[in-house]
Amino acid sequence: MSHVEHKRIVTASELELLRQPRTDLLIEESVGSNEWSMVEGPFDHYRRTLTVQSVDRATAATIDDDRSGPLFEVTERTDFKLAIPLWWPYLLPPIKKALADPDRAPRRRWWWPTEVVTADTARLIAALATIGTMAGYLGVIIGQTLTFAAKDFGVDDQVQGFTLGIVRIGVVISFVFLRWADRIGRRPLTLTFAALAIVLTAVGAASPNIFFLGGSQTVARGLATGLLTLITVASTEEVPASSRALCIGFLTLTTGFGASMVVFTLPLADLIVGGWRITYALPLLFLPILAWVGRWFPETRRFTAATQHSAPDRIRWGRFALIGFAAYASGVYLSPASQFRNEYLSDDLSFTATKITLFQVLVSIPASIAIPVAGYLADRYGRRWLGAGSLSIAVVFSALSYQLTGAGLWITACISATCAAATVPAMRGYQTELFPTRSRGRVGGMLDVVLVAGSATGLFAVGYLSERTGSLGQSIGMMVFAPLIVAVVIILFFPETADQELETFNPDDPTLTSRA
Repeated sequence: MSHVEHKRIVTASELELLRQPRTDLLIEESVGSNEWSMVEGPFDHYRRTLTVQSVDRATAATIDDDRSGPLFEVTERTDFKLAIPLWWPYLLPPIKKALADPDRAPRRRWWWPTEVVTADTARLIAALATIGTMAGYLGVIIGQTLTFAAKDFGVDDQVQGFTLGIVRIGVVISFVFLRWADRIGRRPLTLTFAALAIVLTAVGAASPNIFFLGGSQTVARGLATGLLTLITVASTEEVPASSRALCIGFLTLTTGFGASMVVFTLPLADLIVGGWRITYALPLLFLPILAWVGRWFPETRRFTAATQHSAPDRIRWGRFALIGFAAYASGVYLSPASQFRNEYLSDDLSFTATKITLFQVLVSIPASIAIPVAGYLADRYGRRWLGAGSLSIAVVFSALSYQLTGAGLWITACISATCAAATVPAMRGYQTELFPTRSRGRVGGMLDVVLVAGSATGLFAVGYLSERTGSLGQSIGMMVFAPLIVAVVIILFFPETADQELETFNPDDPTLTSRA
């Protein structure tokens, strides 16, 4: 339980304002003299009380106040418990500051939506953030560890590129089963995907060769890919219209946190023979956390409403083609640029596993700051120009980083990572915002296939070209044209979805605003 207590001297009119029920962070109702409780809001418990005493100007010589009329000394105390399991420390400081602010007018904050968020919505986002951390770990593990596993198994760059490409075939699992999210719900499929991905990743720790590792990761990576799509679908459906990009940014941070956990385990490859295997076994620790999350993970309101009303599930294929092209062309460059980074640092620049970890952590620090900032800007000013500009800068500086060493490498990689991170909250929501509730899972699975097809194309091409040219950096640079075309397409053809209800783009869905 947390509390905020603030003492102030107020006039009679200011006292009346403090006695008005709040309608910004939550909706209050009066439950007694100078006492209020919550009708709706992001708290499991909430109580606000005022203690009021008259101020005698004649006897209170310490008061220097030129306001006319009677004055009152008011002590306002708010006791509350956030309905945000595990992640509540992230929001506690700004929540406390907002509760102490005498200005109760609903307004946009950089860290919170204009609309009142319900307790169920708050718990849902906390659940998605927790599972997103797991998905981040499971989704990058093969790319971060394959360099060290390949050395143990004695295979070259081409085999690595082939393995990374084959692993992408696991997206078929996402394609086949994500449509069930439109039938049975987001919650049960999310929990199932997470549990299976954890177990199958742990199986990779016992891999006798690169083929076994690739096979187990084909299934596990496919489940992790579907998991990220489910998280995006659920958050888009539940979060208020004024903060969808901000929420995606927060979930991106938690996913990135999970990915960084893999990076922190990489030094084990230097310290222990086969130390990379420990990285695959560690996710077993996620299982009890997942069981705990499953106890308070609610279903989205939009899925429930669409199912009850048997809403249509028609897909607008023109929109799908537009977003599918952007996903495919972006993957052609972004996937090999990311997956071969450790290979480039290790083989071309002779970085140790510890130095690779240091590099990954340092270049990612500005990116972690850029994500919430980009989410706020995307919600307030729009997605298209921010997304297209960030993507263009990210790929240009990424390509440069593969040509440089020393300070130039670190600076260009840092700029690239920062802009790439800013692209995510601006653009990821498009894959769910433009499609009806009862087809979002199906569309998500199809777009996963398209994205992975682009990634596999890029990985196979770079692996082949690097063997022919002898230069990994040059081969990756040849792919940079694809995402630059995407940036132009975004500006010219993508609709603006910022701060608009999903039903604006999907009028056949039941009317259900994101306001409490």
